[in-house]
Amino acid sequence: MCETCAPAGKKINPSLLKAGRKRRALSTSKDGYSFDPSDDHWKLNKDVTISLIVPEFLDESTREGFRATLQRYAEEMSARHTENMATRFKRYLRDTGTSHVTSASLINWRAHLGKDEQWQLGGLKGFLIAWHDYGFGGISDEVVDLLQGWRIAGNEKGAAVASGCPETGPFTDLEIAALLDWANMAVAKDDLIFEDYAYLLTLAMTARRPVQIAALRGRDLVQQTSKDIRQFSLNCPRAKQRGLGFRKSFRSLAILEDLYLVLQQQHRQSVALVEKAIGAGLNAELAADIPIFLNQDMLPGIRGIQHLKEALFGPIPDRLHSTTSWLASSLRRCAVKSTARSERTGEFIRLTATRFRHTRGTKLRREGFGPFVIAELLDHSDIQNVRVYTDNTAQEAVVINELIGPQLAPFAQACLGRLVRSERDAIRGEDPRSRIPNDQQHSVGTCGNYGFCASGYRACYTCYHFQPWVDGPHEEVLADLYEEKERVRAAGCPDVVVNANDQLILAVEHCILLCKQAKVQSSIAHALEENDYGQSCPIRGAC
Repeated sequence: MCETCAPAGKKINPSLLKAGRKRRALSTSKDGYSFDPSDDHWKLNKDVTISLIVPEFLDESTREGFRATLQRYAEEMSARHTENMATRFKRYLRDTGTSHVTSASLINWRAHLGKDEQWQLGGLKGFLIAWHDYGFGGISDEVVDLLQGWRIAGNEKGAAVASGCPETGPFTDLEIAALLDWANMAVAKDDLIFEDYAYLLTLAMTARRPVQIAALRGRDLVQQTSKDIRQFSLNCPRAKQRGLGFRKSFRSLAILEDLYLVLQQQHRQSVALVEKAIGAGLNAELAADIPIFLNQDMLPGIRGIQHLKEALFGPIPDRLHSTTSWLASSLRRCAVKSTARSERTGEFIRLTATRFRHTRGTKLRREGFGPFVIAELLDHSDIQNVRVYTDNTAQEAVVINELIGPQLAPFAQACLGRLVRSERDAIRGEDPRSRIPNDQQHSVGTCGNYGFCASGYRACYTCYHFQPWVDGPHEEVLADLYEEKERVRAAGCPDVVVNANDQLILAVEHCILLCKQAKVQSSIAHALEENDYGQSCPIRGAC
């Protein structure tokens, strides 16, 4: 109850009012810890508490922008990574004494750090660009232009860290695979609402701008049959076209059936919401013009079919379409819930709509397409801006093999199952039909899914129903995968085919690593137990 709503003559304790506001303002870190963004210290998990205290000479706009950006990081990224960004920004302030972020102070700080410590600025670079991308005050366009023009050597971490920026640059193929694997499982388990899943999938598979996705309607989904082959496409409304209004120009984009079905289901949900709001059914023609991503805040103002037609075809035809800010919130919800990690850093993958566009451009360039084709597929009117999508082709330098795989596996964390010591400890362990044999008919684990599955044992390593046995012959699976990769490479297949199973390889590598760790822990526990009972002592000679 606020002060103005309090009964006459009854005063509210200010401390209770403040406490109520504080409860409403709480945010949640990636690890599930609640914190008040207005506090000077945020406890993000059991090990990390970060300080938000900055020098008094920092101007208010920069101070607020820093807090707001760090709050987003705390909600979407790991606690340790958030702490690192706070620490580096405060060091920048301490070393330069600047009251706000300027190009001059960044240039001076880079010179001050020297070659050996420039990785400090390299890490902060992504944070400052993200700060600007989020739209918070304190970072100018001039600062972002300077940072994007710099190539800063990172802290050497060996083969596990690919060159290029893992926070603002293109996703690698493995990162995209990890994101889609997580999203597919999350929506199946109801951990992710379907609308957020549909938007994430649309970004990943079309690389269109949020404003274009927001403008989609049901009739933009097209299915055609040619020579008994079904083909699916999406008529994407164009954006940034001078002199053209809302949904006045389109480009057709071929899409997979998976995306077609997801968007079709999302459209059905939007139509159902509209019908419920107006209390009447829609004919097929009118239903086709309902937005795929609906602005539900506008529905209370729609009081019948006529009002609906005015909203769809009147002077303001985008009233019922989702806002780009809502879509940004949708992607943010995905980022907060996502457990997909980058194999380059081991951190949770940072999601922005721009990164999906950069990824598509980089991938097309890597596969040999020229600038005109890339411009067409990214919906550019000319080729002058294509270079931004093609500069970073660094992923070609990272090749998954027997030497690199074990090093990347802990970062990727691609094995999603739950390790069990033996079959009797597994869900459905008493059912022989739940055993999962490899190509040599040697069982590697147990399937905890009670439904039908025809994916084959390889897919199990990236499935959350999989229960790998600690003593299972997972090395046999890994050897087969590496041998198959070499056979495909020797046959002259393109890299996209050769590397098709890299995510699976890292999942098996991760599984083997987990098994080794479990065996070591079991040996230590067994030795300690025997020592406690005096039965034997592995270091008895020194006792």
